[in-house]
Amino acid sequence: MIGSEEYTVTIHPVDGPADVMRAWAALPDGVGFAEALGDVEVTLVFRPVGALLPPWESGGTPPVVSD
Repeated sequence: MIGSEEYTVTIHPVDGPADVMRAWAALPDGVGFAEALGDVEVTLVFRPVGALLPPWESGGTPPVVSD
């Protein structure tokens, strides 16, 4: 975990599908994929779902679109 609002899963080149699934299953409910970092070892970053949605999709008002 990074801080109190981010969780990470690092996938190493030697990891198999079962390793990845175990790491993914260990994540808490209510988090969603936010970003990926790396190229050989890849770190997946997860944040609370509410932090991933634009404000208008989480109950706020949509942006005003002007012509």
